[in-house]
Amino acid sequence: MSKLGKILLWVALVGAIVAIGAGLALIFQYNDTKTTLASTQQAKAAAEKAITQAKADTAAATAAAADSNAKLATATSKIDDLNTQLTAAQKQATDAATAVQTANDAAKAAQDKLDAINKVLGNETPDQYVADKTKAETDLATAQSEQKILQDQLQATQQQVSDLESAINRSKTGAMPGVSGKVTFVDRAWNFVILDVGLSAGVVPNGELIVYRGRTFLGKVRVTKVDPNDAVAEILPDAKGDIQIGDSVLN
Repeated sequence: MSKLGKILLWVALVGAIVAIGAGLALIFQYNDTKTTLASTQQAKAAAEKAITQAKADTAAATAAAADSNAKLATATSKIDDLNTQLTAAQKQATDAATAVQTANDAAKAAQDKLDAINKVLGNETPDQYVADKTKAETDLATAQSEQKILQDQLQATQQQVSDLESAINRSKTGAMPGVSGKVTFVDRAWNFVILDVGLSAGVVPNGELIVYRGRTFLGKVRVTKVDPNDAVAEILPDAKGDIQIGDSVLN
């Protein structure tokens, strides 16, 4: 082979090597690009999924906040109602105390009059003395009877004030220890019941009671309105039985 042929052969070999290297470089670059594209697409899909989840979480948090605000407004309204009842009971207690004092004064006046009649017995005829003494004794007995009635009313009013104050404190936590009663009315259209126990038995707004018949658990109710001797409660969604009049409730 001539010298020129050898040179051309070497040039061809070098060109082939260069071409092969360029081809390999293109292949490596294509693979890298393909890998980068796949990673980018995965990252995009993950980002879109995270955005969707974040929107769902935001919607759920907004709904929960609205529900909490509604429950807070309801609880505040119930506490305001109890405070109104407490103010009225306190006024009744004050009026009863005033009436008791008036009765005490009347009793003292009747006793003083009786003492005065006995003291001046010598200045009156027996018939007049007997009549005055009898009237004074009757007035004293009447005043003492009124005093006892008013004293009992005062104690009852003071107990009502104490019960209302206790109910206000317990309504903040829904605590109703030892409460038990019966269902006296059921409204399935509006999903509520009426109970035969109220403030006097320890029932407070927001408190929950278990409903059962015999040994069968029927569900739970939450108190929405309470009076001294009865209460209204909503039937909670997890009720497992058909609640009826006469079913028992227990805390």
